Amino acid sequence: MNTNASRNGPLLLNVEDREGARYVKSSILQRAGFSVIEASTGQAALSLVRQHAPALVLLALELPDISGFEVCRRLKTDPILARTPVLLTSPALASSVQRVQALECGADSFIAEPSEPEELVASIHSLLRLCQAEDAYHRTSQALHDNEDMFRQLAESLVDVVWLLDARERRLLFVSPRLAELCGQSPESLLEAPQRCLDRVIPSDRARVASAFTAMLGDGRLDIEFQLMHADGGIREIRARAFPLHRAGTSALRVAGTCQDVTTQNRARRTLRGEEHRKEQFLAMLAHELRNPLAPMRSAVDLLEQPAPTPADMFRARDVIGRQLRHLAQLVDDLLDIARFNQGTITLRQDLVELRGALNTAVESVRPVLEAQRHTLRLALPEQPLPVRGDMVRLTQIFSNLLHNAAAYTPAGGQISIGATTVDGRVAVRIHDNGMGLTGPLQRLLFDPLAPMESGEPGTENGAGGASDTAGTHPAVLEGPGIGLTLVQQLVRLHGGSVRAESPGPGEGSTFIVELPVEPWQNWHPADTMTPRPSGPPRVIMVVDDNTDALEAMSMALRTLGHTVVTAADGESAVARAPQVKPDVVLLDLGMPAMDGYETARRLRALPEMRGATLVALTGYGRPEDRRRALEAGFDRHLVKPASLDALTRLFEEPGG
Repeated sequence: MNTNASRNGPLLLNVEDREGARYVKSSILQRAGFSVIEASTGQAALSLVRQHAPALVLLALELPDISGFEVCRRLKTDPILARTPVLLTSPALASSVQRVQALECGADSFIAEPSEPEELVASIHSLLRLCQAEDAYHRTSQALHDNEDMFRQLAESLVDVVWLLDARERRLLFVSPRLAELCGQSPESLLEAPQRCLDRVIPSDRARVASAFTAMLGDGRLDIEFQLMHADGGIREIRARAFPLHRAGTSALRVAGTCQDVTTQNRARRTLRGEEHRKEQFLAMLAHELRNPLAPMRSAVDLLEQPAPTPADMFRARDVIGRQLRHLAQLVDDLLDIARFNQGTITLRQDLVELRGALNTAVESVRPVLEAQRHTLRLALPEQPLPVRGDMVRLTQIFSNLLHNAAAYTPAGGQISIGATTVDGRVAVRIHDNGMGLTGPLQRLLFDPLAPMESGEPGTENGAGGASDTAGTHPAVLEGPGIGLTLVQQLVRLHGGSVRAESPGPGEGSTFIVELPVEPWQNWHPADTMTPRPSGPPRVIMVVDDNTDALEAMSMALRTLGHTVVTAADGESAVARAPQVKPDVVLLDLGMPAMDGYETARRLRALPEMRGATLVALTGYGRPEDRRRALEAGFDRHLVKPASLDALTRLFEEPGG
């Protein structure tokens, strides 16, 4: 046995027990460029194959221990050695019986001796080429199997459905399980009959989808959205896309595609577009609501700017400006309240309130409006108390807004009534007017200024009735229901109640019904009558504001109350004058240029002469964080513009005010 071999070419194992024949074969093989190792027995041959893994075994049939047939059989039955090619050589192989035995034991080829050196070398080269081809085939097959396995794992892990189609044979080659989930069919059944997926498409989309898929069989391209009946019975919005896969050297067309469930994305997109539209509607409604009080105020100012207005005109203009200013301030307060509701920062007092008192207060607040419109008001309330748990101010606000709404949308000389009844532990307050009325489909819009109309409802572009259906409709609906009604609904809900609107139709009037839970009457104890609050002494007040009109108007109002007023147009002037004036109270605007109100307050607090003074922040910002920031800057109080004289008087009467 000789294992010394040059490693220039492929390694061959020469198995021959005859020394002369073995030498001749090895010499021929080495001259042909092969590396050769030798064995003279079958057991040695098996050991060398395991040890060196030769590229080919040249195996003699006659061996001293076991035959070449047995060596070949053992090699081919060993999983590790089975792919080693074997070339049997023997004079006996000239007979057909021996050749059959050689093939049955697993030999890859055979050659009868004596043979020409060229024939031997050519046979070996042929077997090696065949072995290399088989190796390449196995590697390609394994790579293809690995790639297919990776493709399946990837396709099955994706949220989107993946599929592969033979366009010519109209046969699905692969479909990920998620398509079966959508269609309610097993992958096997879909592979057999792909058209079953079409049965799940909703009828209105079926013809369009079928046409698109037919076109895809021609060019392999597809991009379409449609609705599909899901296996759970719901409707899904699907986007199907495909692209062609052309195999090199063939005209066969395969198509790869995906099906994506875009239900959530489409709904979010529609919601976003709807929100944008609702925002535009809200801004238009807000502009309308704000212009309503500004228009009469503009007219009143024009009247006062005339060369010689009469005293009567001046008093009338003053009244108009006062009423509309209160209206404008109420609109801003309502808008801020809605923002607080949306942020979850609004809170209610939980007192035991006599609802009749809230109704009477609301009536008094809107009486000037009722009288100006010459409306007749009927109030029918039960004699027994109507105790409810809640906030007296907010309850009054609810009914004031509803009465304002009724008065605004009832023609002059109309009739408005308020009634209350109790049933099953709840009190129902009905505010009825004989005004413009409401169409049925539009009643739901009253309490949401951002609610869009449904397609097909009267008053929308696609509505069957067209614009004529909105004739005589409540203007609050046509232009937006307004901030006040939205606030009403939210306040009522915070009190554990509900509000709704009823109307027989346009021109038939409207009824707003508020239902609230009532407390047992035994729990009701009327509150003691409050004693009038004495007015405080005159104060020295410094007013600081860069707005000249605001500064002058506030100064005149405070002087009419008997206070001494000193003014400053900016923060620097206020800090400079404060040590000489020594004001009791400083009303300080926050939004000033150069030195804002926060910095001015900090500098005033640093002055020894200002240690006992009360600093009041006047600002248009009324959020909780705005109040917190003002207090951190050294302010004692925080008032939101426009501040009424009543609010200022109460502030001056407080201890330290």
